[in-house]
Amino acid sequence: MHKLLVINPGSTSTKIAIFVNEDLVLEQILRHSGQELAKYERIVDQYHFRKEAVLEALQEAGVEIGDLAAVVGHASDLGGLLAYDIAREYGIPAFIVDPVVVDELTDMARLSGSPLIQRKSIFHALNQKAIARRAAAQLGKEYKDANLVVAHLGGGISVGAHYRGRVIDVNNALDGDGPFSPERTGGLPVFALAKLCLSGQ
Repeated sequence: MHKLLVINPGSTSTKIAIFVNEDLVLEQILRHSGQELAKYERIVDQYHFRKEAVLEALQEAGVEIGDLAAVVGHASDLGGLLAYDIAREYGIPAFIVDPVVVDELTDMARLSGSPLIQRKSIFHALNQKAIARRAAAQLGKEYKDANLVVAHLGGGISVGAHYRGRVIDVNNALDGDGPFSPERTGGLPVFALAKLCLSGQ
């Protein structure tokens, strides 16, 4: 029997889960307010705050870290750091699984309205791929055999076209492409943005 702690830090929450082999036995979303996060200049500076939140939630749930076989970190560098540090204290292994971002765009999807700018694949690959696999299973298919449109709605928003297990087109959820979200402007009119840049405002 393998008991795993999985940690997935997002922009405004930290998701934790306990798995026994492949069975999910505990899942919690630890939400962080803008006021709590505003005091940290960089995401990595949130490390101790997030670690304490995870440890407190595990304690309240009666989870003994020493009983774990491993700790798994998802997503950003912060996930890996949290997994490594918690695991190290108890002498158990830590792993990073699933990439933060993947680039599976077709050549056509890289085209923008300007030959000087190429579209990039920067999106919520971890969550999009996980949901795509779940949706495919509900449809009675393997992810590699499904065609899906998947939307991640969080601090940032990304909408991806999944074709047979690959994300062949998606908005750049980091650099302002696509819809606006609680933390990002999304696409802005180019002329209005240029005027604003030159306005001194």
